[in-house]
Amino acid sequence: MAEPALKVVPKEKEPTDLSKVTSAELIYKTHTPELIFALCGFMGTDIHLISDRLIYIMENDFGYVCQKIKISELIRKNADGPELINLPEGSTPEYVRVKNLIHQGNHLRSKFGESVLADLAIHLIGENRVKEATTLEENEGKTTGQQLVFKPRKVCFIIDSIKNPAELNILKTVYRRLLYCIGIFSPYEMRETYLKNKQLQPTEIVDLIEQDSHEEIKHGQGVRDTFVYADYYLRVDSVTQGYIDMRLSRFLHLIFGTSIITPTKDETAMFSAFSASSNSACLSRQIGASITDKDGNVISVGWNDVPCYHGGMYRSDSNHDLVGKEDLRCINFKNGQCQNDFNKNLLCTKLSSKLKEAGLISADDIEKVTSLLKSSDLKRLIEFSRAVHAEMHAIIIGSQKTGSQMVGGSLFTTTFPCHNCARHIVLAGISTVYYIEPYLKSLATILHSDSITENETTDKKLRILLYDGVSPRIYNRMFNYQDISKKDKDGIYIRRITREALPRFMETLEALYSLESTATKKLQTKDWHF
Repeated sequence: MAEPALKVVPKEKEPTDLSKVTSAELIYKTHTPELIFALCGFMGTDIHLISDRLIYIMENDFGYVCQKIKISELIRKNADGPELINLPEGSTPEYVRVKNLIHQGNHLRSKFGESVLADLAIHLIGENRVKEATTLEENEGKTTGQQLVFKPRKVCFIIDSIKNPAELNILKTVYRRLLYCIGIFSPYEMRETYLKNKQLQPTEIVDLIEQDSHEEIKHGQGVRDTFVYADYYLRVDSVTQGYIDMRLSRFLHLIFGTSIITPTKDETAMFSAFSASSNSACLSRQIGASITDKDGNVISVGWNDVPCYHGGMYRSDSNHDLVGKEDLRCINFKNGQCQNDFNKNLLCTKLSSKLKEAGLISADDIEKVTSLLKSSDLKRLIEFSRAVHAEMHAIIIGSQKTGSQMVGGSLFTTTFPCHNCARHIVLAGISTVYYIEPYLKSLATILHSDSITENETTDKKLRILLYDGVSPRIYNRMFNYQDISKKDKDGIYIRRITREALPRFMETLEALYSLESTATKKLQTKDWHF
């Protein structure tokens, strides 16, 4: 990229008469219709298919010039770590290739920061813009310097694909409303088949899927923790894979405002669940849930928090309890100690003492053994929590208010239900659960394989499926059309020409150049290849 010290100005088609425009209009003139799509998907999901279809629609329907940025290529070109040599004997070539690619990506993140691969993508985007900019000499009074003149462009960059939360975070920080993250997901069986077709062995498939989802290192693969912050969720399974273009086009029409699109019943229900999660003061995480009847109408919502006497949850009440004296949630209970964590730690300490009493360990080993126990699967225990889970809250409220209306309905939750809630969801007669965030502690599909499945094609069991649609995080922005004139002076609906449309939300070129330059400063420490 050019040096950030250069002065940046937007290119105007014709001179502006300052007496005839407002300051807001002047700023709007600096905006660019550029778009950046970051794709995030779990190992074995055909992300490249989605990338190609997105490019096809953007180029043919919306008149954009598209460029794909493959993170895997950036890793290959800049790999400078040692190759993995301790892989199991008989490993397939594809397994060795993927493991080394992951290893080299992790090495780069460890050496240059968790966001470095996204920083490289930002550099490519900035360089592309600079190459199309023009320069002119400035001579005003005593100053003489060079101006870099940018022009708004209908250019779209598809980043295929991001794997670490820091990567998405820096992209959103730099590009703000120009950046849309698409989370792509296929059921395990489909991903397994996809990887089998690449000649991978079953044990290799399990290993790669687990490593890709979540590594216990900040600079590692973290698709699970990145995916949850997507702006649009695209489930690709045996039922929905034939509608990829239609669903991508719908999201793009929302971005461009080329059609008045209202939320689906699923999107409304998940937004209700997401909104309900804001009521939670749980020290671990905020979770929300909503339940719809079989026609898709929301009949109850719930969130995870501590119940109080006389029914209901503790809540902040500005009229009755302004300073929270009567609020005895965990933040105000026993010095703010999470009781689930406290009792799990206490259990580990007691087990260590029992081992010492039995003569199995020495007094010197107690601290080490206690630490090992705390890091074992004992940390997955959930029964010591004071909080009612969001799904249980929604079921109880739904039962009180609507009786049997939830039978045959659906439950929407921001996080995959735990095994405790799962059995109650089955009992309530709910037919389908939709979730966004995975939950590793849940044993729902293992303990209740007779009545719960993740197979979208069956109607013989409770189906637990990944949510599909606009993220509740951007629900209000996408479905609020106050920024668009929907009818002309005669009251006729204004039909916008798709290929001429600009995104509803844009950013200034001047800010982009500055932010890109700042985000890529760290890249000066190495000679990178692009």
